[in-house]
Amino acid sequence: MQFKFKSLLFLAIITLVFNSCKNKLDILAPYKESVSVYALLNPQERIQYVRVNRIFLGEGDAYAMAQVSDSINYKSGELTVTLQRFTNGISDLTTVGNPTKKTIYLTDTVVQTQSGAFNSTQRLYITKDKLFTNGEYRLNIVNNITGKEFSSAATIIDSVKPTLGFAPLDSYYYPRPIGSPLFQYLDYAIPTAPRSIRFYSVPNARDYQVIMRFHYFDSLQTTVKVAKYMDLDLSVVSAQELTGGELLTVNFYMSAFYSKLVSELNANAPSNLLFRKAIKMDFIITAIGQEFSDFLKISAPSTSVAQDKPVYTNINGGFGIFSSRSRYHISKHMSNNLIDYMATTKPMCDLRFLNALGNPSSICN
Repeated sequence: MQFKFKSLLFLAIITLVFNSCKNKLDILAPYKESVSVYALLNPQERIQYVRVNRIFLGEGDAYAMAQVSDSINYKSGELTVTLQRFTNGISDLTTVGNPTKKTIYLTDTVVQTQSGAFNSTQRLYITKDKLFTNGEYRLNIVNNITGKEFSSAATIIDSVKPTLGFAPLDSYYYPRPIGSPLFQYLDYAIPTAPRSIRFYSVPNARDYQVIMRFHYFDSLQTTVKVAKYMDLDLSVVSAQELTGGELLTVNFYMSAFYSKLVSELNANAPSNLLFRKAIKMDFIITAIGQEFSDFLKISAPSTSVAQDKPVYTNINGGFGIFSSRSRYHISKHMSNNLIDYMATTKPMCDLRFLNALGNPSSICN
């Protein structure tokens, strides 16, 4: 898993206290222990991650302190982090395949994240226990030294289910191999043709992000083949209700895909590239819960002159986000017509894609 988590460390609020008898400014109020939490449970993932950071207070430069690992991380063993599952408010089986396990105790580990305003060494709390795809999971964090507790709860979201409705429904693939399923081969050779993906919402999920992922090989002069992919983020759609079963539609044009493909592959072309081979298309739907949806909207950059914004949190006694998401993935073959279009039509043919027969194309117009 790539650790591209959004920074959620909050500087403590400074309290200004005026004394009518003294011309003195007290800029640091008494420290109150709190935490910053970032956790998105996903029952389709093999490992669950919970990030817990200190909220620090000091008299020095806050940005300099944020670069110090001990300022933002608890020590190993200092916290006890647990998960419990509840259904209808009653504690239930917590993990799939282990009916006697009522509580998941997360273990801590240290990872290196991308550099930024905060120290790149981050302590995470993880579990490899398989979660259920329904019910409510409650997070509990206890400081073993001070006894301070922090908690939150999130309803688990199941993934979008494969149905006949999930497909680029406006594409019919000819010729289609005998016996192959309908919608198995994509033909996106017309960039200006409107395309759409439709699927049904799932209970407790508010927003859905659809990504189209194109897989290909770079063949190099060293005879090495390098597997690569490029993502195109399609629009986010939201369900009106949280009950599930709502038909949702994502519309797009392949012109956006081709434009990004040319820009990205030209910018990252190996100096010893011989040719490229198109492999397949994936469609990935990520569904997120109401808490995370609210967090993203409130945390989005302000477009107003007034920059004061509320701070979203659903962590009792702390700050941050504890929610859930799910992931659905489906792969589609590319039709010969689509592969040939990319191999023979400018500007895609300049990217050196092989044609449907697996040969370099002599046509590029």
